[in-house]
Amino acid sequence: MCPRWCWSSWPSNWRSRTPQGIAAGEHTERSLILDLALDLALALSEDRRRDIVGTTKDGLEAARRRSRVGGRRSVVDDDKRAAILARRKRGESIRTIAAGVKVSVGVVHKTLADAQLAATEGNPR
Repeated sequence: MCPRWCWSSWPSNWRSRTPQGIAAGEHTERSLILDLALDLALALSEDRRRDIVGTTKDGLEAARRRSRVGGRRSVVDDDKRAAILARRKRGESIRTIAAGVKVSVGVVHKTLADAQLAATEGNPR
C-alpha cells in the first residue's frame, strides 16, 4: 500500500489536470507585478550602462586634454621604420621583412600602410 503523500494517492482529476493546464501553456497571461519589476530592472540596467559610457568618455576626454591618450607604445622606432621601408622598396616579402627586423607581420603591414597613407596625403613621414 502506498503512503498518504504518494502520487497515486492523489485524486485522479488532479493528476490529469496538471499536464493539460500549466504545462500545456494554458496560463499565458503575464502578471502586472512581474511586468513592472522587469521594466524597472531594464530601466535601471540601461541607466547604469549610460553612466558607465559617460564616465568612460569623460575620462578619455580628460586624458586627451592632458595629452595622455594611452595605449601601447609602438615597437617601430625611426630606424626600424626606415629598414622596413627600404627592404620593401627592394622587393622583399612582408614575412621576410618581419623576420629580419624582428617584428610581427602585422607591424610591418601597419607601417607600410601608414607610410602609403602619409605619401598620399603629402606628409614626408
